[in-house]
Amino acid sequence: MNVRLISILASGLSLIASNAEAICTMNEIEKPNTRIGVCRQQPGIASGFGCTSLLMKEQVADQFQQIELARRCGFNAEADKLEKFYNETTPYVASLYECIDTSVDLGDVEKKAKEEVAKKLISLAPGCPADLKDKMAKRLPKLIEIDEKSLAEMKDLAVKINLTPMPKK
Repeated sequence: MNVRLISILASGLSLIASNAEAICTMNEIEKPNTRIGVCRQQPGIASGFGCTSLLMKEQVADQFQQIELARRCGFNAEADKLEKFYNETTPYVASLYECIDTSVDLGDVEKKAKEEVAKKLISLAPGCPADLKDKMAKRLPKLIEIDEKSLAEMKDLAVKINLTPMPKK
């Protein structure tokens, strides 16, 4: 999950009284404004209704690719951490996207993201060339730090707007 996205959401939301019946407590003005702000962050994704499903596919594909590249280069412990954060953060993100836009079919999103990543990885040289291994060694600690921060911020945001993580199917 993108830290900039979480920061925009955390700082830009005004809260209304909690309603136990609601999925989240964002009002009808905040929801489209948040959707537009979130979707505008990704080049090539229009900020119209339904944009969060496309955005989520891009985000999930990026995370899956980082996990697979880490494994390919022998950084299994780091890949496990990235996967753990993905599994913990994604239900919050899916619920948030559903709150501000339309329902996200996480199974479909993950399937499409895996297919996209498989195509990208096939186009790369087999194994883990030295330059990729060096790049991953530098990038992985930063990614883990970002994921850890994103999870904490998503949990804080969830409390503020009465958001329940979407159960994985």
